[in-house]
Amino acid sequence: MKRFLPIVAVVGLLAALGIRAFLDPVPMGRLQRLRKGMTKDEVRQILGEPTEIYYDQWTHQRPLVFGFVNIQWRTDGTYDGEYNYERF
Repeated sequence: MKRFLPIVAVVGLLAALGIRAFLDPVPMGRLQRLRKGMTKDEVRQILGEPTEIYYDQWTHQRPLVFGFVNIQWRTDGTYDGEYNYERF
């Protein structure tokens, strides 16, 4: 019985990683709280720190999850009210 324990542990770990990989890149409840015109600090309070910043776009992604969410900013530095939600 003890020799099957490592196999069960590996199968359990792989199953957990497989389930995690297909979760939402950002929880939908958080995205629904975003409102057009929010400041960067307000968005940061809801979504946390972005994983990547590229000019007027923030990318949010959770570790070990396939997908990401891009947040766009207007020239005045406020949230434009739209996001790009991508899952693989």
